Amino acid sequence: MPPNPKHIVVLGAGITGLQTALFLLRASYRVTIIAEHTPGDESPLYSSPWAGGQWRTHAKADESEVQGWDGESYGEWMGMDLVWLTFASSLKIVPSTLYWSAPASEINSQLWWRSLVEDFTELPSSQLPKGIKSGVTFTAICINVPRHLEYLLSSFVAAGGKVIKARLPTEKGFAEALNSATKLLKKNSLSEADVFTNATGIGARALADDKDVYPTKGQTVLVKGEAKYAKTMDENTYVIPRPGSGTTILGGTREVGNWDTSVSEETTQVILSGGKNLAPELLNADGEFEVLSVQCGLRPSRRGGPRVEEEIVDKKFIVVHSYGHGGAGYQNAVGSARKVVRLIQGLDP
Repeated sequence: MPPNPKHIVVLGAGITGLQTALFLLRASYRVTIIAEHTPGDESPLYSSPWAGGQWRTHAKADESEVQGWDGESYGEWMGMDLVWLTFASSLKIVPSTLYWSAPASEINSQLWWRSLVEDFTELPSSQLPKGIKSGVTFTAICINVPRHLEYLLSSFVAAGGKVIKARLPTEKGFAEALNSATKLLKKNSLSEADVFTNATGIGARALADDKDVYPTKGQTVLVKGEAKYAKTMDENTYVIPRPGSGTTILGGTREVGNWDTSVSEETTQVILSGGKNLAPELLNADGEFEVLSVQCGLRPSRRGGPRVEEEIVDKKFIVVHSYGHGGAGYQNAVGSARKVVRLIQGLDP
C-alpha cells in the first residue's frame, strides 16, 4: 500500500458493495463500508441474501457493457481453484439447462453469450420436455448466496477493511447523508472520505433521489435437498442448488414496481408446482417438496440500466455510483466492481 492511500468509503454491503470494497482494497486503497444491513441480516430491502444465485446473464444483445461485466464474473469464477471455489467462497460449477416455450428462431437473438460459456449445446427436440420448443445446456456457476456474502465480508475485514453499521438519513438529501457519513467516520476515529462509492441498491432511490430506481419483487421457496442441476423454464420458473447447504432455491416471480414484501400462498403453490418437473429428485414419498422457508426480496432495478459513474455532490463530495443492477447483481458483480476501481484510479493525480 502506498504511504498515503486514498480513503474510499463504500455505502452498502450487498453483493455490489462487498465485491467493490474488496477490489478497492486489493487496489491498495484504504476502504470503509458504511451500511445499515450486513451479511446475516434479514430485510426485504437487503435483497442480496434472497437471490437465487446462478450465473445466467440477463443482458440483452445491445447491452455491450453489461455483457462484458457478466463475462468478467464468469471468467473470474471459472478460473478459481475448484476446491477453494466450493469450500471457501461457496461457489460451485454446475450443469445448467434453460428451456423455453418459444421456438429457437425466437430465442437465438438472446444467446449472444453462447461463445462465452463452456459446454454450450442446443438441445434436440427429442430431449425437450412436453410443451417446450427449445432449450440449451451449458456449464454454469451456482452460489450459496448467504455464505458467499459472509465470505466477501470476512475477506474484506481480514485484509484490513473497516465496517460501520449504521443507517444514513435520506430525508434532507444526498449531501446531508454524506455529511452524516463524514461524522460517523470521525466518531470511529477514521479520516474523511476522499471518494464515496454509492452501492445502496434499492436505497439509492431515496438516498440519491434517483426516481429511475424501482423494485422488482421476487418470491422464492427454499426446499430441502440439493438439486443435481440448475434448470430454468421461461425465465421465472427455476431450481438453483445452494452449494454445500443441502438446500435448493425454487422460483420465482418478477413483479415490476411492486413494493409489497408480503408472501403470497398462491404464488408459493405455483412455484412448488413448477419446480416438480425440474427437480423430481427432491420430492419425498408423497411427491412433494419439504419446504424450509418462503421469502420475498426487492431487486434494485433501474430504468436505463445500472448507474456506474462519477458525480460531484454539493460541490465537495466525490461520488462513484454503482447501483441499479436489478436481478443481475451477482453476475454483474466482478465486472461492475472493476469499473468502479478504474473510475477511482482515474481520479488519482
